[in-house]
Amino acid sequence: MSVTAPTRQTLRHLRRLCRLSSLVESVGPASQRLYSHSSHPLPRAIAYPSRHQSRAISASSVRWQDSQGASSAATASSSSSSDPDSAPPLPDISNYYTVFPNTLSTGPPPHGPFDIPLSQLKREFLLLQSQHHPDKYTSRPTAHQKAMALSSLLNSAYKTLSDPLLRARYLLHHTYGVDITSEDNSTHSGLTDHQTLMEVMEAQEAIEEAETQEQIDALKDENQARIDETIKLLGEAFEKEDVQLAKTECIRLNYWRSLQQGLHEWEPGKEVRLIH
Repeated sequence: MSVTAPTRQTLRHLRRLCRLSSLVESVGPASQRLYSHSSHPLPRAIAYPSRHQSRAISASSVRWQDSQGASSAATASSSSSSDPDSAPPLPDISNYYTVFPNTLSTGPPPHGPFDIPLSQLKREFLLLQSQHHPDKYTSRPTAHQKAMALSSLLNSAYKTLSDPLLRARYLLHHTYGVDITSEDNSTHSGLTDHQTLMEVMEAQEAIEEAETQEQIDALKDENQARIDETIKLLGEAFEKEDVQLAKTECIRLNYWRSLQQGLHEWEPGKEVRLIH
């Protein structure tokens, strides 16, 4: 069987193809990508997304961007709420009772009782003072001034409401417009009866004549009983809106407080001077 010998041109073409195949196998995919730009590209399959897939990818991208925006907003909000310089809500300062809403939720008499739970009032006062302390706002002049004013108000409200005599004076003045501390004779006219004056004078003499601490202690007990009874009558007067009785008992309580101070400062032979 006779075989026709390949021509020189055919051999050159075969050698060129063999070199090309060897180069592709040794270099790998990268060479295929390079070769794809040559004049004799190799066959390859490229998967392009369909129109439906493109819309799905676009929607996913939008949702991701929205979630990133929401996350950033939440982070900013959290950062703002945890800002140590942000002031807590201010209490209602309409009157001394509204300053302490947890302890005095029912308000002043006659809606609420005259008696106040002092330990609970103190806890709420200390909490408010810690929340609005001026030292928290030293770097912010306006906030610092507001905190100082509020701190002063809190101190005044707590001091007034924790003392039955000051509380009674406050209620008379704030609710009924009566300043019981005024020097005006019309304010005190008919409020101090003869029996009360005699009782005060007798107590003062007993203090001056006392020679031992035991005698003073006995007088202290008597006077504390007067104070307790007067505070009870004050509460009843305010809860019944009996202004005249409230004024009378407020003045009587002032006398008993003056006696209490004299007993506290007693010394043998020392003159007792009561301040009314």
